[in-house]
Formats: sequence, structure tokens, C-alpha cells
Amino acid sequence: MGRGRYPARLNVTPPAPDLAARYLQVWSGRELYTSPEQFPLISSPGLFGNDHPLELDVGCATGDLLLALAVQHPEVNYVGLEIVAKPLWRAVERAAAAQLSNLRFLQVDARLACRQIGDGALRAAYIHFPAPLLRNRQRNQILIAPPLLAQIARGLALGGTLSVMSDQPALYAQLLSLLPALPELRPLPTEAWSVTISDLIKSHYHRRWEERGRPILRVELLRV
Repeated sequence: MGRGRYPARLNVTPPAPDLAARYLQVWSGRELYTSPEQFPLISSPGLFGNDHPLELDVGCATGDLLLALAVQHPEVNYVGLEIVAKPLWRAVERAAAAQLSNLRFLQVDARLACRQIGDGALRAAYIHFPAPLLRNRQRNQILIAPPLLAQIARGLALGGTLSVMSDQPALYAQLLSLLPALPELRPLPTEAWSVTISDLIKSHYHRRWEERGRPILRVELLRV
């Protein structure tokens, strides 16, 4: 999900129909809620027609992380969820320019989309710098919440990982407070974290908050 005015400032147009058909699916929240059987599972067979490992970015914005990973690991499939259109249009532009075949984006409410994750379908998932949504009327939209975390835990294969990053200490503390109710997700020691999250693939928000001196808080959880 976007934060601040960054998504609205993007100078980008909708992708051409052929590129949209290749990279982007728009899932209606109403239809997904009432008729989920009409939508494919979030899995490699469901979205790519193969059985390659799959990784999911929840709130992918312009897809910085996934684009870098997809280039580095062509044998792995990547899916990004984002509710705002403009960042996804930019992500599609960049995926097409790189001629990537292992990348898809879904414009969708992540809280509904994660119900579509196939059991054990994911090798890894990322929730990096989600919007805090601290106003009372926004509380039901927060991503760091039991329903979404439980769906991701169900979707992770044994040995799969969930990486969460935030610049918001309160949101990070909330995540840690939820972990006792999710015994299938075990925090990993720092030395066991994924090495794919490097300086070369920092997202827009990672760079932005780091430059502003905000704390970068992270935990990586193992599906056991």
C-alpha cells in the first residue's frame, strides 16, 4: 500500500493491453469476497502454469524488490500485491523493459487476496514498510494483523520464510506481540536471515526512510 503522496506523483500511464495481459491482473474486492472460486489460487500453477518456487510481496508498490529478485533468480516466480494502480503501472513498465517472464502483479486488497494463497504454495513472503494506518477509521485496514498473518503462515511451505520490515516502532512491536498466537512462525536469529535483502535491492520506501534517519526494524520468520 502506498504511503504519503508518492504514488499520486508518479508520471505513468496504464500499460498497453498486451502488457497488462502479461503482467497485471485487477481483482475486484467485491467479487473476490463473494465469489473467490472465480479467481485462481496464488500459486505457481495458478498464475504461471508451472511448478517453480514462488515468492510473494504484500504491498509491493512499484515492485523494486521483486524486480531485482526476478532478475537475479529467473528460476523463481514472483508475485506482487498492491491496491494502488499507479505504482503497478510503473512496475509493469519496468518488468516489460527487462523482458521478465517470472513476474506477475495483482491490483487487489491484500487482506482478501491472501485468502487465495494455495496451502504451502510460497517459498517466501515479504511485508516491507506497510502503511501504519494509525487513524481509528483505518484500523481495520492494517496488514500486520492476525487474519493476514495466519493466511500467509498457511501459505508458506515448511521451511519457508516471512520477512517483515518497518520504520514504525509501534507497528513492529505489534507484530512481535502477535507471534505467540502464531506458533507455526518462529523468529530466526539475525545471522540466519535471507541474504537476498541487500543494499542493491532496497525499495523506494526503504531508501526514503533510511535517508530520513528512521529506524529500520526487521524480523524474519521461519515456517515450522
